[in-house]
Amino acid sequence: MPRRERPQKTERSEHWMRVAANEDADALNTKVRQLFGWDSKEQINWLSPVVADNYAEYYDQEFLERLGLSDLVVPLSTFWPTSGARWDGLARTDSGKVILVEAKAYIEEGVDYRSHAGKKSYTKIQAALQAAKNDFRATNDAPWESPFYQYANRLAHLYFLHRLNGLDAYLLFLYFADAPDVPKPCTASEWQGSVRLVEKCLGLGRHPYRERLGTIIWSVPQMPSNQTT
Repeated sequence: MPRRERPQKTERSEHWMRVAANEDADALNTKVRQLFGWDSKEQINWLSPVVADNYAEYYDQEFLERLGLSDLVVPLSTFWPTSGARWDGLARTDSGKVILVEAKAYIEEGVDYRSHAGKKSYTKIQAALQAAKNDFRATNDAPWESPFYQYANRLAHLYFLHRLNGLDAYLLFLYFADAPDVPKPCTASEWQGSVRLVEKCLGLGRHPYRERLGTIIWSVPQMPSNQTT
């Protein structure tokens, strides 16, 4: 089922995403508004992972329905096969903006060599990635299927929502620095270098999604809920 129940106790990026969207939502919302240049009055409502929904994770058609996007011009099923991207965070603003979040707590999580979908599904994925790559004006020779497949398929979903369906959609990569519960904690500087490398490998330069694609690097010890008085 594309609404996935999650355990009450987690760790690493899943845990810190929960903290950010629930305990530290005000601070996160301020960072998001500043990142995308939104008015300070733009109200952001987190829909996943939230305590009232048992921190459930969404994917496939259910992630769209969770965002209130059940009737699209271009259906998700025509663009991407089932068992698609699992979204670490979903939010919607009072003005109708939608936010997709991919969260990470250590750099090695970002390497994903390729999809393991069957032949028919993989063909659909290849077509979607190529269409998105073209619309992002990425370098022709840049590989979007490996080794940063997960990052690329998130870009493809932004293309799907904004370009194909005309939605006011945004994609946020939220990286937690100095996380104490990961195999190899990353500093903010290391995350910055990683972002530069990934964008270079994917051939991303000056593209039309710059105002809709953003990165926040948040040091775990600096999150409000981790501050000591």
